[in-house]
Amino acid sequence: MERIAAKTDFNGPIHPEGPHKGRCHINTGARSESGTGSGIIFGYDPITGVERTLSVPRVVYEHHHGITIPDGLVVRHTCDNRLCCNPDHLILGTHADNMRDKVERGRSSAPRPRINALKGQQILKMRAKGATHTKIMDTHNVSLSGLKNFLKRQKQPAPLPLFDGPAILN
Repeated sequence: MERIAAKTDFNGPIHPEGPHKGRCHINTGARSESGTGSGIIFGYDPITGVERTLSVPRVVYEHHHGITIPDGLVVRHTCDNRLCCNPDHLILGTHADNMRDKVERGRSSAPRPRINALKGQQILKMRAKGATHTKIMDTHNVSLSGLKNFLKRQKQPAPLPLFDGPAILN
């Protein structure tokens, strides 16, 4: 933990929910290969003894709570700051929870929702009345590719019914 503390700025931005949540602790050490995401450290797997790359927020969470994070769970940031390693800003959840947070907080690169049954019916009615793709996209907050894929699926012929009777040979 000393290695992490030595490369942490404890005077990061205030949590978005307010000062009562405290400041972000920004890891200033090594980053992932893409240069984004949580800080990383190199350590040893306690079971295999093999060196591996570890996420700083994950290590901090495990140390602070005295647990090993179970498979299938990830560390989520309530502050939406991927470099933050303040244990009070970190919670556990599933990948699905993390993706839901991303969309709800407007951090998704593609926040446009998929087309559900009701929206699909409305789109088909608009299209039948001659609405342009642009008008439909603006009205229903869908992307052009999503709209085109939806319309393409609507044009596919229904599968042929299965026939149980005797084969007819010519």
